[in-house]
Amino acid sequence: MKLKMTAISILTLSLLFAGCSKKPEESDTPQESGSSETVEPDETSKPDETIDPSEPTAEEKAAEYLVSMSTADKAAQLISMAVRIWNEENFTVMNDEVRAMFEKYHFGGICLFRENMTSDSRQTIELTQALQAAVTQSGGAPLLISTDQEGGSIYRLLSGTTTPGNMALSASGKTENAEKAGTIIGHELSALGINTDFAPDADVNSNPANPVIGIRSFSDDPETVSTFTDAFVNGLSKNNIVAALKHFPGHGDTAVDSHTGLPLIEKTKEELHDSDLIPFRQMIQAGYSDMIMSAHIQFPNIETGTYTSITDGTPVYLPATLSKTFMTDIVRTELGFEGVVITDSMIMDSIAVHFNPMDAASLAINAGADMILMPLDVRGTEGLAAVDRYMSGLTAMINNGTIPMARVDEAVGRILTLKYRRGIMDEQYNSAKTEEMKKNASAVGSAEFHQEERKLADEAVTVVENNGVLPLRADSNMSFVFSGMNDSQTNMLGYSYNLLCNEGIIPDDCSAIVNFGNWTNGYGEIYNALPETDVLILTDSMWSADLIDTVSNAQIPEVVRLIDTAHSYGVKVIVISCALPYDLPLLSNADALIAVYNSYGLAECDANFNPLCTYGPNLLGALDVIFGKVSPRGKLPVNIPQIANGYFLDGNAYNRGDGLTW
Repeated sequence: MKLKMTAISILTLSLLFAGCSKKPEESDTPQESGSSETVEPDETSKPDETIDPSEPTAEEKAAEYLVSMSTADKAAQLISMAVRIWNEENFTVMNDEVRAMFEKYHFGGICLFRENMTSDSRQTIELTQALQAAVTQSGGAPLLISTDQEGGSIYRLLSGTTTPGNMALSASGKTENAEKAGTIIGHELSALGINTDFAPDADVNSNPANPVIGIRSFSDDPETVSTFTDAFVNGLSKNNIVAALKHFPGHGDTAVDSHTGLPLIEKTKEELHDSDLIPFRQMIQAGYSDMIMSAHIQFPNIETGTYTSITDGTPVYLPATLSKTFMTDIVRTELGFEGVVITDSMIMDSIAVHFNPMDAASLAINAGADMILMPLDVRGTEGLAAVDRYMSGLTAMINNGTIPMARVDEAVGRILTLKYRRGIMDEQYNSAKTEEMKKNASAVGSAEFHQEERKLADEAVTVVENNGVLPLRADSNMSFVFSGMNDSQTNMLGYSYNLLCNEGIIPDDCSAIVNFGNWTNGYGEIYNALPETDVLILTDSMWSADLIDTVSNAQIPEVVRLIDTAHSYGVKVIVISCALPYDLPLLSNADALIAVYNSYGLAECDANFNPLCTYGPNLLGALDVIFGKVSPRGKLPVNIPQIANGYFLDGNAYNRGDGLTW
């Protein structure tokens, strides 16, 4: 029976049923396409590969433009600002104060976040074009308008197509899938007026306890990361999007999140060259020259310079972002990178807690960084004075030689060259163009792109255990219970079940309950349903390595207890590992164990589970495999260590490349 939402509370989502013979409207539900081709971008959006020898090069144009710039405008080009909140409201519509700020300071770029977007693509277009108009119509160079649209768990476009995420794409084993995802993302970014993507993540996730990278990485194998990074960049480039590799020289071996602390890695330079630097080096050797984002990480065996923390007075090693050893000697001299180096956000605790903002600016630029991302947390009218002080201070440091003009010209020259090479300097930013873009806004989050991302998700699903329960052939009158760990997972399970019902994969006379699996309350309602259940399908979401300590953290023990109790009723149990796959060894008592590498599902839906916003396709892929719509093809992109007493061990429970197929 097709599921229908009947009641929602903070703790529980209960579902009753209606007939599933009626198909949903095409506008609500993506339908399968007979073609496996990725949707190609419009020809006009592709970069022009032909070179007219009579035309000046991007470098020559940049040099000519640079001569005409004031010191204040050069200083502003070094900055990529962000305005997420304005006077306690999401900044989604241009206002007079922000317009005046961008007219006064011709910043090099702006980074947009979820707070800047809605589910209406036309809103985002109006905002991006208003920002460009504010700068260009007041005499400045067009902005690098950026966002973090990695796919999977890191997405910003609330009207777009999420795609499965990096680790899921790598699990498919197909680099062309990474290129397809990059093509979809690039097409949607371009349609919205966003020209720069802080993606892909080129980190090698060699530390399973990493709290911030994890499934954002393609793999723990540097060569795999390299090939999939290259493919994703190719997809973005088809739509003339600037790609930014991150986080140089590698954030995959940290046990601290640089948003909340200052990580330290003991590796030597030789060890970095043999691991984390490989994807960056191979991309640069292949001709990549767009942008690299730095990491706020200490490497005391490579950079021994220190700074006295403004918080506690203790010395801290200069992180890579502020280190000339990394920002010049390694990335420029040793690796040969010629593009733009941008810092990670400078309001992250790793920098803001320890460094004076003006010192951080001079250190970063003098080290070799070309752009400073988010130097201030500007949230409203009261922040305008801080912007004035910061920009005055930055300009003064250039005028007095603290930051040499030659270093500024070098940095601004690279920024302008990138803008010319990607055609950003030659675009028109006016109301006529805005209205034309809005007419094509329906391309963002289209049914065609959702069909494609479903195929990508299907090919990523990795089955690591199967005690004869898969593929699950749904017979007449079978009873299912689905359990998601949050509302978005629960909604996605309901949506996926209805799709399979409509497609005839699940018979009309089956019954199902979808319940928010509130493990902290012991899964009470699911336990009550077990006597009348044939198959229990539930998720587990491991957000950090803390969960492997099953003494201090009760989530996984509660999942295991539910599995064992279900078995006592003769119920088959299928567990979907949604986030970090390192929880797999602790859940092996399930009859089938699956990894999908993304816990994001469907945040908003109607009473019939039809999406009202973008969604993560990974759980849909899981149900496609579980119910036999497609056969599993995914392989683990990372080694999964054995676990004992809350610690990862040296041996592996599952090896990279493991995965059952049929």
